[in-house]
Amino acid sequence: MRYYLLGALAALVVVGCGPKSEETAAAPAPTNQSVAPPPPDVGKLENVSTTATGLGRTAGEAMAEAMKMALLQVNGAVVQTEGISAKYGLDVSLNQDSASLRANAFAELVRQKSGGVIQNLRVVSLEEPGLLPPKNYKATIEAQIAKFKPSADMQKLKVVIGPVSFAQKNLAMGDRAVPAAAVSAALRQRVSDALVQTGRFAVLDREFSPEIEQELDIIASGQAPSAELAKLSQTASADLVWSARVNSFAYNRHARQLRTSDRELVSYSGGWALSQKMVNVATRQVTVADSLRGSAPDRAATTLGTGVDGDRILADMTDEAAKAIVNSILQRTFPVMVVARDGTNVVLSQGGQSTREGTRYAMAVMGKEMKDPQTGQSLGRMESHCCELVIDRVTPNLSYGHLENMRTDLDAIPEGGLQVRGELKNVPAAVASQAAAANAVAGTAPAPARAAAAAPAAKKPAARAATAEADAHADKDDKW
Repeated sequence: MRYYLLGALAALVVVGCGPKSEETAAAPAPTNQSVAPPPPDVGKLENVSTTATGLGRTAGEAMAEAMKMALLQVNGAVVQTEGISAKYGLDVSLNQDSASLRANAFAELVRQKSGGVIQNLRVVSLEEPGLLPPKNYKATIEAQIAKFKPSADMQKLKVVIGPVSFAQKNLAMGDRAVPAAAVSAALRQRVSDALVQTGRFAVLDREFSPEIEQELDIIASGQAPSAELAKLSQTASADLVWSARVNSFAYNRHARQLRTSDRELVSYSGGWALSQKMVNVATRQVTVADSLRGSAPDRAATTLGTGVDGDRILADMTDEAAKAIVNSILQRTFPVMVVARDGTNVVLSQGGQSTREGTRYAMAVMGKEMKDPQTGQSLGRMESHCCELVIDRVTPNLSYGHLENMRTDLDAIPEGGLQVRGELKNVPAAVASQAAAANAVAGTAPAPARAAAAAPAAKKPAARAATAEADAHADKDDKW
């Protein structure tokens, strides 16, 4: 009896465990979702369903008119009404009776003749003329019409990079002169590249129009499939036009002939200054306007005749000017802000050329919005300095960094309330980080600071020697 009970219990255990094992086996294995980036969005052709009605003296004319109205309803001004019937094969309905127009074979013939522009044609109704004039047939159809859908980037502010004018035709750049036209083209290209990389603007090209027109002519001439005709008349117009006028852009050579010898005392100095503006195309209102300037590193006077690398100086000045231009535009339109934070590690809303790796920036907390009491126009939000940001890594669309020297509670800042302000050029990121660590540990001046303070003291004898040598030259030579 005991063995019988043990066998029954074992059978119950097996039966009870059976369904659970089946459920476990039937559970689907977790699948990993792909994180691969999507292909570039350049727009695409899509089919749009529509219903249209046409009138005509015959059933075929009414059908042709209905198909024409369907094309115009979907693509509007993109389709030129002149020659539309021949271009899309709408005349295929002429000389067709009512029964032929309702047949599936006619819908397939329309798809072939139109090159796929008109698909899934269905005759909803085909009414014969009544007894009273006008005695016209009335055709109502449903169809899918090919339409070009622009890329999502066309929802952004569309900008055209306008001219960059110079006051001079040639610019002094060290020991040679550079054509202003070449500098203008380089500066426009750098500004265009930087605005594209911000991801905030759709920059429209106005330089390669002949090449683009050649491609569009291939479509218009019928060499491409008829469905490609939907790409015609899709040229976007700009919302804003940017332009600039450069008042000065040079790196000048200063030479003085020494009277006691045949050598020259040569030095170099220079910089740039420009004014920029962005104009609203629709209203011609100037939305952004300011003046910017920068300087190139001076080269001390020497008689060695080593010269300077004019190409490198030109590239550096052009890059600096482009960076200042784009930063000024972004500050007034799309300021860089923190979009994610984990402790003191942050992710910024922009990458590309909007930030630079290893650079330190001031950070501001956005407060209450202020309005002009006379006009009611928003004056922006109150700002208070909260901390400093050091950029660790830059990608095309995002920037990664960490915060230092916090002066406020970061948890109390709302989303979008922490924005990047000016670059702190006099506080290198590496030196400042070492200084903060040293102060936290020792409570004294950091080693880099002590070294920096000791450096001028070590250089004083050399400076006095250089001053004495310069005084000796001054005694022997005349004035400049």
